[in-house]
Amino acid sequence: MTDVINRGLLRSLRLTLYSLKRRFGGTVYIFTLAAAETNYTTGIKSSTQSFTRIPRAIILPVKIQREEVKALSSNKSFVFGGTYDAKTRLFVIDARDVSADFEIELDDWIHYNGSRFSIKSIEKLELDAGWLVVATAISRETGPLLPQIVLDNLTLTQASTVI
Repeated sequence: MTDVINRGLLRSLRLTLYSLKRRFGGTVYIFTLAAAETNYTTGIKSSTQSFTRIPRAIILPVKIQREEVKALSSNKSFVFGGTYDAKTRLFVIDARDVSADFEIELDDWIHYNGSRFSIKSIEKLELDAGWLVVATAISRETGPLLPQIVLDNLTLTQASTVI
């Protein structure tokens, strides 16, 4: 009986994901840093990154909220602080759009529409149907990104080295 219920739930979940992909779908790239090293004599940094192209991820609109940062001294008096605008986006990745052994981690990052997003949290959807990823836009690029021309010409999962 539970197998029938699970099949119905999975079908309903897949139909919902399909509908959302049609309305809010877009191409994203999930980067994973495979290796990084620094030549101490020349100072040149080299890194090997692998990425997965997801042709139709669900990208929900930017949520801009004011974040507050403050620091307290040992006697609990206010020392300094400030606010900044955090741009947080939700990405939903369908498990059918990636390979069976694909796993996303907090150390990975997402490249979407010319911006880099740092992953804040990852939740697996019911019945392993996909992932819900909460990511924050990084205003200043940290680390090398592959040129857009290379991104557009590579297939679903390939590795590239940036020097």
